[in-house]
Amino acid sequence: MNKYNKITALYSRLSVGDEDRDGGESNSIQNQRAFLEQYARQQNLINIKHYVDDDESGRFFDRPAYSAMIEDVQSGKISTIIIKDMTRWGRDYLEVGNAMELMRVQQVRFIAINSGIDSAEPSTLEFAPFINIMSEWYAKDISKKVTTGIKTKGMSGKPIMTEAPYGYAKDPNQKDYWQIDEAAAEVVRLIYNLFMAGNNRNQICNHLREKQIPTPTFYMKDQDRGTAKSRPLNEANRFKWNKASVTHILTRQEYCGDVVNFKTTKHYRDKRNHYVDKSEWHITENVHEPIIDRATFENVQRILENAPVKRPNGDGYIHPLSGLLFCKDCGSKLHIRTDRRKDEYRHIARCSEYAKGKGGGAICSTQHQIDCDTLMENIAELLRKIAKFSLNNKAEFEALVMGNLATQQTDEIKKQKKRIPQITSRLEQIDKVINKLYEDNALGNIDQDRYGQLFQKYSEEHFLLKKELAEVGEHISDRESANGQAKKFIKLVESYCDFNDLTPTAINEFINKLVVHERHAKGARYAIQHVEVHFNYIGTFENELTELAEPTEQEMERMNAEIEEAKKEVIRAYHRAYRKPYREKNIEKCREYERVKAREYRARKKEQAATAQAAY
Repeated sequence: MNKYNKITALYSRLSVGDEDRDGGESNSIQNQRAFLEQYARQQNLINIKHYVDDDESGRFFDRPAYSAMIEDVQSGKISTIIIKDMTRWGRDYLEVGNAMELMRVQQVRFIAINSGIDSAEPSTLEFAPFINIMSEWYAKDISKKVTTGIKTKGMSGKPIMTEAPYGYAKDPNQKDYWQIDEAAAEVVRLIYNLFMAGNNRNQICNHLREKQIPTPTFYMKDQDRGTAKSRPLNEANRFKWNKASVTHILTRQEYCGDVVNFKTTKHYRDKRNHYVDKSEWHITENVHEPIIDRATFENVQRILENAPVKRPNGDGYIHPLSGLLFCKDCGSKLHIRTDRRKDEYRHIARCSEYAKGKGGGAICSTQHQIDCDTLMENIAELLRKIAKFSLNNKAEFEALVMGNLATQQTDEIKKQKKRIPQITSRLEQIDKVINKLYEDNALGNIDQDRYGQLFQKYSEEHFLLKKELAEVGEHISDRESANGQAKKFIKLVESYCDFNDLTPTAINEFINKLVVHERHAKGARYAIQHVEVHFNYIGTFENELTELAEPTEQEMERMNAEIEEAKKEVIRAYHRAYRKPYREKNIEKCREYERVKAREYRARKKEQAATAQAAY
């Protein structure tokens, strides 16, 4: 392109808050455009073209107009670039330096008017790096001040998010407090109730679509709230709930009335937030009115952890025990399948690892098969016994629960407390090793690549041990509060009158997991099979109250004999029903067959008698 046809690019940028920080109206886009155009005409520069980034931060360089201008520079269309000052270009000295190098290579003249920089005069470029560094320092300083303010607010228990979550709205009289938005809160409660009733997340989505309930994004846009309030949405997606949205609602601790701050973090050069580990969150409990009670929320988190995916059987039915059954030997989940037996459908659970290893190399050697429908009846009987006993003997029941829980915790807490000094000792060793690595690296006694490998290895181990130490401490604290756990369980029992109809919700509220042992006799129709019931809040609860009567050895023999006799009677009945009509139609053939069989029988008897006589 002829140099007389090349563009004189006038670049203007305005970021949010610039009018307040940098002198008010002088930095507005209109004034920048007029200022740059006036300067260009004074310098007799032609083919003027404006590149404008409005409401774009100088920390980032993926700005639309800036990117278009750089493309024109690379394609040789631009001869001169003019900006008001270096801060309009950007606040990252590395990116600014790279851009200036590109302009040098492409022979593009660069002018920053108020900064006194013109690449046509090399002497003016000497202070450009310092100006760029100061611009970045300014951005970093502003970011630090804003972060400090947000940190102070968040640590005080006030929410730092710009919008209240779906189900809440900001109190118009107190912006740092949320009040319940009943219309959305009803949807939140519905989602939790459906999940506790045994529905998986896809089924919940289908239910919400059928009810024509708008998604959170559309609902908040209708309320002139949320991230989508100023952008158009596709109306076809108004009722299209998805699994991610439901999961997000099911895992938000804010619905318990808590404020959860610092879930994410970001660097001042980075546009995107990054999620941090839960141990770094700051949680302030019971700040606003809850939508979901804490016990329900904790149950939902446990179900999500134990069974992140609940898959329906072939008939589309999700069994209430799905995700609660575990193998005693290998610890894997038991998968529930539907079997048809004598014109009735039964739900049978088998160890998932046994099924995977049928071709050889199975982790679990037996399938731990169990009839889930029979197990449901046993669980209902067990819960009925507990409920009846607790109502008639409340004081004794409380003593039993607390005593049982204390016994479990004593052993477990001992193990956990033994682990603490082991972790602490190892952390001290790693600190010494890392300090030695720093020293060797500073003195040049270790190869740089080897230093990087070792530093990463020990840093990762240090992080994992710190995390484990925090978890152990939290676990011990939870376990030592036996009275609180026992009272929660007792209160739960009192909320149920009977268990004649054992619902999935009741199962999820009472049962943490069921550990299935192998049957004492594989292949037997009736066999003793132990199942460990782990209750919520109190763990296992084994005493005379929870023990179901086991059949004696004589009763087992009698039941098996009855089964065998019943099988033989079925065979005899079948033959009687089949032989009678067949004999009537083929009487001569049947008589001849009987005569032949009789002759064979007599001949066999004679032969046996002759053999016996010869032996004497």
